[in-house]
Amino acid sequence: MEQMSMEGLEVISINYEDPTLPKLVREFRPAVYLDGQDYCCLLGPDPQEGIFGCGHNRQDAINDWIQHFNERISKPAANDKVATEIIDSLSISKGDVW
Repeated sequence: MEQMSMEGLEVISINYEDPTLPKLVREFRPAVYLDGQDYCCLLGPDPQEGIFGCGHNRQDAINDWIQHFNERISKPAANDKVATEIIDSLSISKGDVW
């Protein structure tokens, strides 16, 4: 999946192996960055096409992103490439790959 360039943004370092992170965050690894005073969480090419969340702190942004993630894949539009790719990824078992 195409991911937005983070060049010029204040990217927040996330340890995606941290078991305390929600499973969706560990699996899909959305970018987290500061936009002014807001924390933003994004998976995809930009906030309009991708799955985007924001909040006053990192955890609020992640929680907002998870909410938008779940909404987006529960009712994907026919031409929604991001949701389609995520749904395909979720339907493939790691055992199917090897």
